[in-house]
Amino acid sequence: MRVINGLNKGLVFPLTLTAALVHAEEQRSDDGDIWGDTTHVNLGLGATYGPRYLGSENSTAAAMPMLRIERGIFFLDVKDGLGLQWQSPSGFSASASIGQDAGRADGDSSYRTGSDKLKGMGEIGGATVLNLHAAQQLTTWLAVRARAELRMGGEQRGDQYALGLEGKLLDTDRDTITWGFDAHAGNARFNQTYFGVTDQQSATSRFTRYKADQGIYAYSSELSWLHAFDKHWSTVVGIELTHYTDQVRDSPIVTKDTTALSYVGVNYAF
Repeated sequence: MRVINGLNKGLVFPLTLTAALVHAEEQRSDDGDIWGDTTHVNLGLGATYGPRYLGSENSTAAAMPMLRIERGIFFLDVKDGLGLQWQSPSGFSASASIGQDAGRADGDSSYRTGSDKLKGMGEIGGATVLNLHAAQQLTTWLAVRARAELRMGGEQRGDQYALGLEGKLLDTDRDTITWGFDAHAGNARFNQTYFGVTDQQSATSRFTRYKADQGIYAYSSELSWLHAFDKHWSTVVGIELTHYTDQVRDSPIVTKDTTALSYVGVNYAF
């Protein structure tokens, strides 16, 4: 049972990086037993170079350890948390998990998004989120996918959603080249938290007041290449471009309309 989580929600920890690293094992099955008879473990190390926060013109590099443990329909993932996953013979897959969003710092940070240019904005606190994924294979090479991140705890967080397509441009025993396109939307609380500037924030920072409403805040396009050396070792490289819409582009903290994120990772599966 395998759900490949294709939607990208974060700039510092690209979801495709963790998803692609376990792609080499996606044919494994536990024959419908919810607990399964084998525990699958994936260990990886990734590195990214991308924006310091959503809409930032400044970039930073970050290294990220990765871990995913699966048995039957259950999984534990360093990005998505603890959850359940399911895949049907018809090509429909779904997962639900409870994870943690680290929020955003108002200064440069080595473990979460943030920048010194946000001084006076105050930090966005961490939050517990419910991650929901669903995908339907339309053809052997094309799938439609959806993701929701729903706030369970954390006053500021809000909810965000994504809907898109994923196509395999090349799919062999050793190599998989994947292209994806997604529309990213947030409710009013999410967009205001990450793109808005309140009166109080305006008074303590260099930014003018800005109100962000609900709606689509960005479109993204991603190209990734996974290479499997053998049944244990694999590596992935990729790049993602994110373009911010008129919904948030006038925000004073969005200093670049289109940002780029590149990543590389290596994985060992056993």
